[in-house]
Amino acid sequence: MFKPNEPPHRTGARARWIRALVGLGALLASASAAHAQSLTASDVQHIVNLASQEAFARRAWATVAVVDRDGNVLTVYRQFFAGLNYPSPPNMNFTRGVNIASNDRGANGGLNGAEITDTGAAIAKAITGAYLSSSGNAFSTRTASQIVQDHFNPGVASTPSGPLYGVQFSSLPCSDVNRRSVLADPSHLMLGPKRSPYGLSADPGGFPLYKNGVVVGGVGVMSDNVYGDDENVFDTDVNSDEIIALAATTGYEPPSSIRADKISAGGITLRYSDATPSLYKANTANADSFNTFGLGAFVSVPGYYDLSQGFVAGTQHGTPASGLAPDTSGAYSTVTPPLLMVNADGSVRYPAHAGHGPEAFTAVEVATILREGYQLSLRERAAIRNPLGSQVAITLSVVDVNGEILGSVTNPDAPVFGIDVSVQKARTALLMSGPYIRGVLANNSSLTTYLTQAQSFFGANILDGTKAISARALGTLARDTYPDGIGGTPNGPFGVPYTSQTPFNVGLQSSLIINDIVKHLTYLLGAGSDVGEACTSGIVPAGPNSVSGAPILADGLQIFPGGFPVYRADGKLIGAVGVSGDGVSQDDMTAYLSTYYASLDLYTGFGNAWLTNRISQLSAHGASPLYLQCPTTPLLNDATQDLCAGK
Repeated sequence: MFKPNEPPHRTGARARWIRALVGLGALLASASAAHAQSLTASDVQHIVNLASQEAFARRAWATVAVVDRDGNVLTVYRQFFAGLNYPSPPNMNFTRGVNIASNDRGANGGLNGAEITDTGAAIAKAITGAYLSSSGNAFSTRTASQIVQDHFNPGVASTPSGPLYGVQFSSLPCSDVNRRSVLADPSHLMLGPKRSPYGLSADPGGFPLYKNGVVVGGVGVMSDNVYGDDENVFDTDVNSDEIIALAATTGYEPPSSIRADKISAGGITLRYSDATPSLYKANTANADSFNTFGLGAFVSVPGYYDLSQGFVAGTQHGTPASGLAPDTSGAYSTVTPPLLMVNADGSVRYPAHAGHGPEAFTAVEVATILREGYQLSLRERAAIRNPLGSQVAITLSVVDVNGEILGSVTNPDAPVFGIDVSVQKARTALLMSGPYIRGVLANNSSLTTYLTQAQSFFGANILDGTKAISARALGTLARDTYPDGIGGTPNGPFGVPYTSQTPFNVGLQSSLIINDIVKHLTYLLGAGSDVGEACTSGIVPAGPNSVSGAPILADGLQIFPGGFPVYRADGKLIGAVGVSGDGVSQDDMTAYLSTYYASLDLYTGFGNAWLTNRISQLSAHGASPLYLQCPTTPLLNDATQDLCAGK
């Protein structure tokens, strides 16, 4: 059930290694700069002063969160306003409710209409700005809104969904990949990547923060009572959250050349901010003289921040203290070493190692897949980074048949969100291609409709473990129309109808983790215990040879491209590979070819699924789900066209 190996082409392999050494100066410089930049406590205070001054001038309550690049919460501050002569704020350490918006269609289901906390919303916005950005692209929560909705651009009929449809359900509070703050143990406090209270945010009011052209964190503001998205990208909103948050970035703005509004995806220019400095009511030059401490207060957030911390300095991304450090082994590149996730003692968190169970990955196979994928990334053309001609910056992860992480490598300037998402994509391809998803759906009354819908599309035997399902294929089947973007058609079997769909209710992806999100929300509201350190517990089983005992899908499902199952020669499913961080076609290509090239290097009998065993061979409603899509002319300094053709 795998793409058969061919005799190793050693000359070709050497050529790939040689090409990978070309043109790396810019990436090395970027990595060096990234290691030298971080937010100081004084920076954090100044950012809060900027936001507080603008909020006060606008006569607005505003909750402000600042995080570093790895998601550590550096402060949460609530600005109070009740009149110019109000002598002092009331007790500010309380829960302030915010409602998740529905949409113009009055959609229900999922998290639509739920009440969340202002502090959690502000943190999620700040983390989104930090996690989606790099030294080659600056994305805001307004950018996120544009690329996660059911049409791209949102509201334009007969267009496919946004390229990152589903990314909002990453960096979840239950994720086993993203760490949680241990407020009582400062030695572990700053290890990232950190979780987000509500995943990534599509509500305008979150921006990245930069120093000397390097992303060092993010700021998020919640000043109104609605947490939603922007359904009309063709008008200009006057949004207090966004205006206050943009004011807070003064002096910490990204270079204009890498802002989202200078970057296109699929020929569409992305959005960065509807707010502009012309809308400010306060003078940003006077921020440090603004008396914030008489007008607001720090606010504790369970599991994220304690008000006694005040203003906290951020870590330097890419150093051991941040939870990510350069590889020193030389196993993947001696010229541009990748970043590896590390523990508090500096040891590698997920060193390349063998899987568990019959016919499992060997340590050498895992290391070779990681090396081939990483080397390929060093010569790939980026899709969403400036300047044009930049290299991609991605994270590549390998899991075994139990969903256990066998290894992960990250380009030095890759956006942080891709770390968790690469694992999500790998586990998604594994779960959907294996024998367990059928039982998961059949044995949970809230999920059986997805099995029924899949059977109505493809027959009673679908999801029996005999068809390979990639993350891209699942995404096609998880949209609110099938084929994607074609109005008047039914929703895909793993999606929900158009009338119910919002970024907070997308179908199977959100249904699998809604109990985890609600439990965490209850915890933030002060009415229960925190969610466990693995998503989908009690719904998705652990693998038969699991070491951790965690569910196969321990950080949630992901439904945009970049994940593929991997098989032995006898058709045994042994694991999966996931990639995230740059354009979705680049993610697809890197994940798929990392396995292909590694199989040629080792000739040990593993590979991608046979063409005849892929779900793309099935058809429903006159269309087949696409399994793989690779970009044209994907390499730098190389005119090779579709690199996946014939592979």
